Amino acid sequence: MLTILEFIQQPEFQFYALTFISVGIFTYVIGKVVQNSVDINRRASVKESNPAPFMRADISGREPDGWSESLNTILSGNQEERTGMRKFLSLAGFEQRYALLVFQIIRLLTAMAFGVIVAVYGIQVAEWTSYPKIVGASVVGVLLGFYLPKILVSFRRDKVCQEHREGFPDFLDLMVISADAGISIESGIDRVSSELTYSFPSLAKNLHVMSLELRAGRSKSDALDNLVDRLGIDEARSFATLVQQSDELGSSLVQALRVYSDEMRDKRYARAEEKAMGLPAKLVIPLGFFVFPIILTIVLLPVVLKLYKALGI
Repeated sequence: MLTILEFIQQPEFQFYALTFISVGIFTYVIGKVVQNSVDINRRASVKESNPAPFMRADISGREPDGWSESLNTILSGNQEERTGMRKFLSLAGFEQRYALLVFQIIRLLTAMAFGVIVAVYGIQVAEWTSYPKIVGASVVGVLLGFYLPKILVSFRRDKVCQEHREGFPDFLDLMVISADAGISIESGIDRVSSELTYSFPSLAKNLHVMSLELRAGRSKSDALDNLVDRLGIDEARSFATLVQQSDELGSSLVQALRVYSDEMRDKRYARAEEKAMGLPAKLVIPLGFFVFPIILTIVLLPVVLKLYKALGI
């Protein structure tokens, strides 16, 4: 009589179990796609009959297609999670319409690939015979493959935000020059975006998008808020608040920009000093593990050789 574990390990049972699970997942996905497509079409018909003010469906300002939004609902969860993930991808520079869908598909494919690779390695190379050990290692591989793309995108997001932070003082300096020349803030942003294209391309692209929004008739306040969302740095939020308060209070924007520009340069200099002060502490580990043993060997090797020769060893 077969035990439960032996029965589970039978090829026939595994085949039927995988077939049942695959059919169940396929039916669930198709049902969710159809349901979400119906809901999206229903909401679209309601919007056509009762037009509402313009609201962005995603961070790029373009309404996703019905089928892609359905898949995003299945892969990304509720609306709040999808909005947060779109903002996360936008801060990393992925602002395309289907960026979220492609990212989630890549995560699933990477998770399945890592799980299969770990299982094949355990069975063929390491020659594992324990079924729970193989399953546990495959689960770890799946989790690693699922979170690895997000970690890589996080590194890219940090790099892009660092570029925005480093280029913002230069942007303010150029805005001060434009304001001194009598150029309006809308025309100044358009001109400055072209000047920063080669040194800070991501910042220049977002400034150009803001210029296009202002040309399309969007208010300055909304355009500044969208710029803050795309840049993802506190300096941009302070700049937007400064411009909005200058417009509301009627104060001099040139003087306010000059003071804020000096403050941003001081902050950038302080960040550079902080990195320079932290450099000796970061050099301790590589010096201790790689440089110090070599120096110690070079210094002590002649002494050791003389002792060996003197002792006749």
